[in-house]
Amino acid sequence: MSLELIRDILVATVPLLLIFPTLFAFTTWLERKALARIQNRIGPNKVGVPLTRYGGRFSLFGLGQPMADGIKMLFKENIVPRDADRLFHLLAPILALIPAMLVLCFLPIDFPWINNIQDSVKAFMLDGAVIFFFAITGLNTLAVFMAGWASRNKYSLLGGMRAIAQMVSYEIPLVLSAVIVVMMVGSLNAAEIANAQAGWNWFIFTPWGLAAFIIFFIAALAETNRSPFDLPEAESEIIAGYFTEYSGFKFALFFLGEYIAMFAISGLAVTLFLGGGAGPGVAALPWLSVIWFLVKIFALIAVMIWLRGTLPRLRVDQLMGFAWKFLLPLSILNIFIAGSALHLLAGGRLAGLDEKQPILRQLMEGANPLVVAGLWIGALLILYVAANGLNQLSRAKVRPREYKYAE
Repeated sequence: MSLELIRDILVATVPLLLIFPTLFAFTTWLERKALARIQNRIGPNKVGVPLTRYGGRFSLFGLGQPMADGIKMLFKENIVPRDADRLFHLLAPILALIPAMLVLCFLPIDFPWINNIQDSVKAFMLDGAVIFFFAITGLNTLAVFMAGWASRNKYSLLGGMRAIAQMVSYEIPLVLSAVIVVMMVGSLNAAEIANAQAGWNWFIFTPWGLAAFIIFFIAALAETNRSPFDLPEAESEIIAGYFTEYSGFKFALFFLGEYIAMFAISGLAVTLFLGGGAGPGVAALPWLSVIWFLVKIFALIAVMIWLRGTLPRLRVDQLMGFAWKFLLPLSILNIFIAGSALHLLAGGRLAGLDEKQPILRQLMEGANPLVVAGLWIGALLILYVAANGLNQLSRAKVRPREYKYAE
C-alpha cells in the first residue's frame, strides 16, 4: 500500500470520524441541559476545564461532562452474565454502531476547504444511495435482537422483541414517505436529490412533501427508539430493555450508535425534504453548504430532544396501531396525491421536458399560480380528512377497569 493511497484514505475518512463523534459528545450535553431546563433542573454544570474550576467560574456550563462520561465508560468494569453467549454479547454493540457510521458516508456533504488537497473528500456518490440507506439500517434491528437474545435475560429478550416489532412496523411508512421524493426527482442518488432542491425548491414546501416529511420524522423517531417510541428500553417496564446486561464500553457503544443513528436519519431527512446543504450565501461561499447541512440536522435533533421532554411513552398496542392503522394508509394515500398532482401540473407536457433538469422544478416554474394554490388546498384537505378518520380508527378501545366490590 503506497503512502499516497494511505493519505487519500485518511483525508477522505478523518472528517467523518472527527466531526460526527465530536457532535455526538456535544449533543449529549445539549440534550441533558435541554431536558433539565424543561424539568426545571440545572443539569450538568460541574465538569469544565480540568484543575481550573474555582467556585464554578470555569465550569463552562458543564461542557466537560461528555469527556468525563467517556472516561468513566472506558474504565468501568465490563460485566457479562454467567449464562450469556459471550461472542454475540460482544458483537451486538459493534454491529449496532457500524450501520450508522456507514450511512454517514452517503450523505451529500462536501468539504471544499480541503478539496485542493484531495478532490474526492465528499460523499460516496452511489446511484442507489437511498435504497442502500434503508438496507444498511436494517442491520440495526439484527444487532438489537442479538443483544437481547445473547444476554439470556427475560427483560432483555422482551426489549429485543419489542424493537423488532417496532422497527418492522415503522420501516414501511419510512420508506413510502421517501418514495415520493424519489418519484418526483427520478433518481435514487442522494446528491441529485439535494441538487434538485437548489434555491428554495425544497420538497417540504409542497403539500405532499410536507405530509411525507411529517410521516418520515415520526417513523424516524420510532426507528431510532426515541421518545415517545422508546418502548424497547422502557425503564418503568423492562429495566433498560435489550441493553440491560451491558456495562462499561459496550454500553457506551450502544449509546454512541443511537446518537449517530439520529444524525444519520436526520441527515437523510435534510437530503430528501430540506434541500440538503442549500441555504443563503451558498452560491458565493460554497463551504457554507456544510454549515447549513449541519444546522438543519441540529434543528431536527432539537425537535427530537424537545419531544423527549414533552411527550409520554406510548403503550405497545398504541405503538403498533399507530403504525399500521394510521401512518401506513396515510403514506400510501400521499403517494397517490403526489402522482395525481404531478400529472395535473404536467398537463401532457412530460414528453417535452428536459430530462437533465428536475421535473418538479420545471413544472412548478411554468404552472398557473391558481392551479398550484388549488392543489395545495385540495391535497391538504384530503390529507386532513384521511388523518382525522384514521386517528379515530387507530385509537385503542380500552376502558377503565370497573371495581365490583368498591363502595
